[in-house]
Order: sequence, then structure tokens, then C-alpha cells
Amino acid sequence: MTTDNPDQLDPRLYSLLSGLRRRIRAYVWLEGLALGLIWLGLTFWAGLALDYLPVLAGASEMPREARAVVLAVVAAGLALILYRWVFRRAFVPLANRSMAVLLERQFGVFRDGLVTSVELTEQPDHADAFDPAMLTRTSREALAEVDRVRLGAVFNYQPLIRSLLGAGILTITILLFYAFNPQALAVWVNRIYLLQDEAWPRSALIEVVGVELLGPEDAPQAVGDVPLIPFRDGRLKVAKGSNLRLKVRAALAAKVVPELCTIHYRTGGGERGRVTMNRMRRSRDEYQQYAFSGKPLQSILASVQFDVVGYDYRVRDHLIEVVDSPAIVGVELDCVFPPYMVDEQLAAWTPRRIEWTNSTQLPHGTEVTLRVRANKPLKRVGLYNVDTQETQPLDDIDATDPRQFVVPVGRLNSNLNLDVTLFDLDGVVTERPYRIFVTVVPDESPRVDVRLRGIGTAVTPDVMIPAKGKIVDDYGVDKSWFDAIITRATVAENQQREQPVEQVFSLGKGGEMDAVLDFRQLRSQTNSVQVVPKDKLSLTIRSADKYNLTDDGPNVGSGDRYQLDVVSPEALLTLLEAREIGLRRRLEQIVQEMTQARDFLLRVRPQAATPDREPGDANPAGSEPGEKPVDEQKAAERAQSLRLLRVQQALQQTRKSAQELLGVAAGFREIREELINNRVDTEDRKMRLKELIADPLQTTGETMFPELERREEVLERLLLDDLNAKRYDLDSGQQETAAAISQANDILAELEGLLQQMLDLETFNELLDIVRQLIGEQERVLGETQKTHNQMQRNLLRDLE
Repeated sequence: MTTDNPDQLDPRLYSLLSGLRRRIRAYVWLEGLALGLIWLGLTFWAGLALDYLPVLAGASEMPREARAVVLAVVAAGLALILYRWVFRRAFVPLANRSMAVLLERQFGVFRDGLVTSVELTEQPDHADAFDPAMLTRTSREALAEVDRVRLGAVFNYQPLIRSLLGAGILTITILLFYAFNPQALAVWVNRIYLLQDEAWPRSALIEVVGVELLGPEDAPQAVGDVPLIPFRDGRLKVAKGSNLRLKVRAALAAKVVPELCTIHYRTGGGERGRVTMNRMRRSRDEYQQYAFSGKPLQSILASVQFDVVGYDYRVRDHLIEVVDSPAIVGVELDCVFPPYMVDEQLAAWTPRRIEWTNSTQLPHGTEVTLRVRANKPLKRVGLYNVDTQETQPLDDIDATDPRQFVVPVGRLNSNLNLDVTLFDLDGVVTERPYRIFVTVVPDESPRVDVRLRGIGTAVTPDVMIPAKGKIVDDYGVDKSWFDAIITRATVAENQQREQPVEQVFSLGKGGEMDAVLDFRQLRSQTNSVQVVPKDKLSLTIRSADKYNLTDDGPNVGSGDRYQLDVVSPEALLTLLEAREIGLRRRLEQIVQEMTQARDFLLRVRPQAATPDREPGDANPAGSEPGEKPVDEQKAAERAQSLRLLRVQQALQQTRKSAQELLGVAAGFREIREELINNRVDTEDRKMRLKELIADPLQTTGETMFPELERREEVLERLLLDDLNAKRYDLDSGQQETAAAISQANDILAELEGLLQQMLDLETFNELLDIVRQLIGEQERVLGETQKTHNQMQRNLLRDLE
């Protein structure tokens, strides 16, 4: 049915246009929503790949900031799609005329009738120019074609189908992902859309256990087993220069146990790299262990930040911070010395505090307390005694001054060998223990450097034995004494006992000793000590110090042991006279040697001045007897060399004879002292030995011989200079030669005079022997006479009875 009112559009035409309008809006919504789903699906999988695929490679998930950026991109893309394909199209007004034009273009059967009907209806004023009948006819023709119109032919459904298909496929994949792994889908939704930090589940599970210090081989023995140093909140402090071993473990209960673990590191110096950890044997606590100790953990000098990756598990942002190692900067020793060493008056060895060094030495028995200063505040200290192999922890660090600690050592009976390991407040431990070594000096026995003066191997019963020298001790001498043992001559007396003799004497300043052991004085004391001829006397000088730390008593030092034979005065005189004869013979030999030295000097003069020429002297022709004539210059050179050789021979003999002469003088002085010490001396004998023999010999050896030696040296230098300068004048050095010969003659004259004195003394000694023999014979006769007289008296008394 049609309407004849041109102001209203026919309902069938209106329905046709409205249906087209609804289909267009539905198409727009379907296509826009499908594209939005496609965008969400693609970004879902793309974001999942960006977040999860690095995890499979051992990396960490995207941080929240990155996921926020991805979410913003997703939201922006979705908003753009909805705006462009939905909101900008779906809410655009679709006029009837536009719908009519669309149908006219798609279906030509309307022949502009549909558009004309719509325009005349919506704009009636345009119809005034046209015939109403014609307009009615046009509308009827349009209505006639309405039933033949199919609105679906207006649309191109391929883009919509593609969009819906794509959206459906992506939706199905997401649904399948949910069906097979809802936990992963939930994790990803929470991470990407809710921006939660929920981590992806891993197939492997690893953790950083800590680090071990790889110090020198003796470090573990010095502080015991060094514990594993764990990380705290991913942070760890170690000493600069330390050698570290990083320990990582993987749980065997996880789905996958990594074949290896990788360290990705960044040093404080900007160096980056990665290293592979060594897989160790499986431990008992169901963990697989991994370790690494190479660069950059070897001799570490800068802080290292690192991640550890094991299969799909990554431990991030661990930091090894390098700090200064705790070190000892000073050690002081509080010393209390043993009482036997202390001298309050001299303030010697009183308690004191000393600075420790590597060469510190302390006396045995010193009470020691260590005061140690460190460069950093300390938490605890490990003490290890190398000698006793004992470990002692020290935890009570003074809170007011944590850089210092005190170690009471006690009495030093042996060397102190202490290894100190420091643990600071940062948890840093010294890689190499600090060794404190103190040498203990044991108390030595007194040093007895004493010699007997004027005592030979034989002594008389009235001998006084003088000793002189020095006795010193490191901390003072308490007592010094003569220690003598008398061994009796007869076997019966010896079987009873050997009589010891002790006499204490005092020392002078600086330990000087000048003491005498007088046996005549000992015999006069209450406890009489008497020696007789044929006894043996063993004498030692001993000294004791003040050491009192042990039950063994003080240390005793001893000098040389002297074995002396006790003889009668006559026997001693006989021995001394024999020594005098020996000294005289030595002097005779010196005279002979000096005569030979004088003859060497005589042969230095030219042949004309030497009538008694000997073989080897230069002849006028410059050659030796029996030799063929030689060149004149060579002969002169040879003669000059011979002169120099004679001078050198004389000089050598002079030096030798001077030393021997002084020895002879000392021998006579010793004889004189033995006479005095053994109390067998006479004034005449003492005067002769000293003033007539010993003193002149000493004077000759100290004055005349050095002058002769000086003159010979002058002559030697003169001849040597001539020889070096190739001056072969045999007349050179005549004055020096004459002076040397003159001095040699004076010495010989003096020695011959002294030798004559000794011969006179020997004659005097022979007379004394004769007198001693007469006295001895007289005493023997008197003894026999007295014996005969006593026997006669006994016989007379017996006859009277």
C-alpha cells in the first residue's frame, strides 16, 4: 500500500533504509571489536614472548617499568583501533539520503527513484518545482523494487570475516593456553595487566651460597676452618686483594639440574664479562654444587656486581664490595721482668711498655701482655699458637675502642709465635694471619774470662794463686768463688775423700776480678786446708748469677780448669832453673839469628867494601863464579836485585827476632812471678831476674829492634825505587846500610851482655844447688844422729830396768 502524502516516506522504504543503517553499524562494531581482539591477542603473545623467552635463556623477567610501557602501548593501540574502526564510524549519523544513495549505487533498478523519494520527503520545498503526479509515480516505482533488494549484497564481508577469523584464532590459542597451563596464564595476566611482580615458575632452582677465602696454605691452620661467608641481602664485603671462591648450588628436586652455571659480572672499573662455574660432586644435602675462583675473583681489587644463571633460573644483583683489609698497625708489650733482674736503685728492668718489632727479644720468665691496634673497628679476633697448635677466640673487644684489643700472654718460658686473624665489623677477615713473634732469651751462665798469673803447672804447699780477668753476666753476678779439689797422693787417702776447697771473692767495677787463693792462709783457718808435695790440685773459677725461676737454682759459669802438681820448694826451684836454661838457649839462638841478619846487611855493601865475599855476591863482572859473562846491564840489575833481597832477608829476621826476644823477656817475668807466688823468692833473685834480665830484654825488644827495623825499611824502599827506576848504582844506599849495620851491632852487643848476665846467674844457681845439697846432707846427718841418740837412750833405759 502506498501513501499519497508526499511529506511522509513510505514505511517500506523507511524500513529498507533503517535495515541498511543497522547492518552498517553492526558491521562496524563487529569489525572494530574483531580488530581489537586481534590486537589484544597479538600483544598478549608478543608480550609473553618478551617476558618469558628471556627467562628460558636464563635472564630475568621484564621489570615492572618495562611491563608498564608494554601495557601502555597495548592500551594505546586498542584505543586507537576502537576509535578508528568503531567510535569514529559507529556513531556517525547515517541519513536516509545517504542510505538511498548507497542502495541506488548498488542496485540500479531504482533509477534514482529511491533517492528522489527520500529527498522530496525530507525536503518538501523542493517538490514545488515538480509535478506532484510525477513524484507520486516515482515513489511507486521505487516501492515496486523494494522487495527485490537484498541488503547483504551491499557489504564486502571478506575484511570482516578475516577480522573475525583472526580474532577467533587468537582467542582459541589463549583458551588453549589456559586449558594446558592456567597457572602460567594467570601469572602472565597478573604481570602484564595487573603489573604485579609475580615471577615465572622455573624449571631449575639455584642459589648463591657464599664465598670462601682462598688464602695461603697456612691460613686455615692459623685460624681453624674458615667458615663460608654468606651474602646478606645480596651484599658481601671482602678485603682488597683477597682470593675468593664463589659457591653456588642447585636443588636436585627441581625439574632440571643445570649442567653448568654462568656468572655475568660487572666490575667497579667498568669491565664486563661472563665466566662458567665448575660443577662439583653432588653433596649429601641433595644439592649440586658449583664453584668458581678465577678472574675477577682472584686478587680482587674493585667491587664486583654479578648475576648467576643456571638453565632458566637467574640470581640477580649480587654485589661483592671491596674494602680495606683489617690490619694490625701497632703492637705494644707490657713487660714485667723476673724479680732477679730488677734493680730498683738503677731503675733497671723495672716494668715498662715497649714497642714490638720483628726483632724483639725478652728475657726468659717475663710476664707479657699484648696491646694490639688495628686500622679498623673489630668484631672478634682469632689467636693461633703455632708452637702449641692451640686456637683461642677473642670476642670481648672493647666497645669504647674497637680498634684495640688486649691479649694476656703470661710468663714467657719459650718463644712466642702467635698468629692473629682479624674479623672487622664489615665481616671482612684477614687473608693472611698477622704473626707476632717474640724471641725468648734464656738466662745465660756468667761468662768467666779469667787467667792465672804467675802460676805454672807445679806449685808449692804455701802457694798463693792470683787470678785476674773479668766475670760478667747479662743480669748481674750473685757470687764468685775459687773451686779447688785436692787429690791426695796416697791411695788410702784418696779412697776416703777428695777434699774440696771453696773461697768466695768479690768483683770490682764492671765485673773486674783480681783475687788470690792463698793456701798458707787457708791452712791457718779453723777448717784447716793443707796440701803436701805429690798432691794434685784441680782449680776452677766459678760464678753464679741471680736466676731463681726454677728449682735447679742459679746458672753457674766456669772458667778454664787448671791441673796443678804440688811439689816441694826445692823441686819447684829445680823446674824453674830448667826453664831459665831453656830461655837462655832461646836467647843464644836469637843472637845467632841476629848475627845472620847483620851479615845480610854487610853483603849489601859493594864488593870492595866487603873483603869476605860469599858465593852469590856480585863480582866486578856482574856474574857469579863459574858462569859465563853476561850483559853488563843485566849483571848490574842482578846485583841490585841481590842487594834488595839481602835487605828483605835481614828485615824479616829482625822482625822475627824482636818478637822472640819479647817472649823471652815475658818468660823471665813469669819465672819471677812464680817464685813470688810460691813463696820461694829471694830479693837477690827477684832483682836479678827483673832488673838485670827481663827489663833489659824488654827495652831492647821495644826500642832497639824497632829502630833497626825502621832503618832496614828505609834501605829497602831506596833499593826498590832504584830497581823500579832501572838505576843500578851499587854505591847507592851506603849511608842507610851503614846505619842499619851499626844498629844491628849495637843490638848484638846488648844481647851478648844480657847473655853473659844469664850465664853468671846460671853459675849462681849452681852454687845455690851446691848449698842446697850441703844443707840437705847436713839435715840428713843430723836426722841420723838424732835417731842414733834416741836409740841409745832407749837401750840405756832398758838396761837399767
